[in-house]
Amino acid sequence: MSPRYDVPKAAPEPLRQVQLLVNSIDVHNDVEWLPDWLSARGLGHKRKRATELREALRLLMLANNGAKLDRSAVGVVNRAAQRVAVQVDEIGRVGLVTDGDALDEIVAVVLAAMLDGTWARLKACPNCHWCFYDYSPNRSATWCSMQLCGNRTKTRRYRRRERGRAG
Repeated sequence: MSPRYDVPKAAPEPLRQVQLLVNSIDVHNDVEWLPDWLSARGLGHKRKRATELREALRLLMLANNGAKLDRSAVGVVNRAAQRVAVQVDEIGRVGLVTDGDALDEIVAVVLAAMLDGTWARLKACPNCHWCFYDYSPNRSATWCSMQLCGNRTKTRRYRRRERGRAG
């Protein structure tokens, strides 16, 4: 079972499902929950595809947080997007649909979020790479947790400055 310390910055549905996929690994502690995520969705045989998509989405989320955009990640998402179709309903609303599996549904959610502007709020922490939703009014949140990663980063910077002054 994956940890729940992302709940204060849990994304609203359906972006929460994307967040759960990306957070199916704890990069900082090297703990993998992807087999559980896949098993719960009947996709145990699609680990390679899921891993590739998860890591591409994480790289795009790091770019949402100021990192350089990774072109290979864009390519992975573009290839996955080919399995998603645009559809107009009876009253003229446009939606993204797929007849595929849960991974295709994740891609449809990502594309819809990119279109409606909520994608930019889904970020990966530059320190631990954990995915979080930025609820700040000006979209300026940087870390998954100010108490954990934010504090560690600021403390490291402070100590570096202090060593520079002492030397």
